[in-house]
Amino acid sequence: MNALCKRVCWAILVVALVAGPAVAQADGPVTVQVMQVDQSRFPIIDVYVSVTDAAGQPVKNLMPADFNLAENDQGRALDHVSRAGEQGPVTAVLVIDKSGSMKNVAKMEAAQGAAIAFVRLMRPGDVTGVIAFDTQVTVAQSLTGDQAALVAAIQGIEPKGDTALRDALYAATEMLEPVTGRKAIIAVTDGMDNFSTRTPDELLTLVQEQGVSIYTIGLGDPAQAGDEDAGFDEAALKAIAAGSGGFYTFAPQPDDLRGLYELLSARIQNEYRLTYTSPNALRDGTRRTIAVKLETGAGPATVNATYNPGGVIPEVAPSQPTWPLFLILFLVLGLLLVLPAGIGWGRRLVAGKPEPAAEEPAPPKPRVRLTDEQADQTEKAKKPRAKRKRQK
Repeated sequence: MNALCKRVCWAILVVALVAGPAVAQADGPVTVQVMQVDQSRFPIIDVYVSVTDAAGQPVKNLMPADFNLAENDQGRALDHVSRAGEQGPVTAVLVIDKSGSMKNVAKMEAAQGAAIAFVRLMRPGDVTGVIAFDTQVTVAQSLTGDQAALVAAIQGIEPKGDTALRDALYAATEMLEPVTGRKAIIAVTDGMDNFSTRTPDELLTLVQEQGVSIYTIGLGDPAQAGDEDAGFDEAALKAIAAGSGGFYTFAPQPDDLRGLYELLSARIQNEYRLTYTSPNALRDGTRRTIAVKLETGAGPATVNATYNPGGVIPEVAPSQPTWPLFLILFLVLGLLLVLPAGIGWGRRLVAGKPEPAAEEPAPPKPRVRLTDEQADQTEKAKKPRAKRKRQK
């Protein structure tokens, strides 16, 4: 009976999320979340912000004046704020578990149907890729806007083997590395990660460097984590989602996946993009804090995020004179050139030996020149030989 109640309550929640009002209002408590900080145009920064109401429905009626942003506790003017649904194309990678346990109770068919529903909701300009994983990670379809190719790739996934979720997420992040703009990974799994070579730290380091948000979906009952056919590692899925700026949810039954995919599509496609220019244009390797504040009828809501512009060697500000640095480097180079000779001279001085004099070059050998008398004799010796030749 408890399981039945849980199932009914969960179904009601999903229906409320998916079939809620077309435009949620911001006159009540809202949840603000920074989903991605895109620094591909640094020092221009794009901050993608999700705003949802108490039911989890995207709030779509906010205006640019409703947002305030600060970097390192200093307020920054916003260059542009997109309206909900106008933040630009979304690039997503669907990561689908195809381990052997996905054969049970039609899990694979349900996961395929949910992923296809997500593809059908793609807008013009949106791009999606598909990665399937068991013990091996397979790129079923590279990034494309071709819905027919994506559907065919999803339908061709067959379950077998164990689970290597982290390796699959790592591969998905690498696939998104050259992409700019909003990018996300949606991963569904029904089991424990028991075959990955990548550690959690390795995965989250790459994800945070690339600014990718991961949405994790556990398929099954998190209370049965010890049962590989019914449970999954909820703690691991929550950690991956939280560390990447995404969020975690679970589907008790395979049929629930479709509603979750549709909800994620709606939330991702109705975010706000806040664009500003960082006053510190140096890639100095320091982490910077972003605070987004939203004024609503229920009061202010604030969320924080961080980003690192990268850089190992601190850059020098353009206004700072650089000639002293070049002078120092020149003097150090000169010192390195004369140092070996100076060391040798010092050793000889300590030993009491004078500096050896440079050897004078040997005089060139004189060329042999014939006197006039020797030249005449040589010429006479040639003539008889010529006469003898004529006589013969």
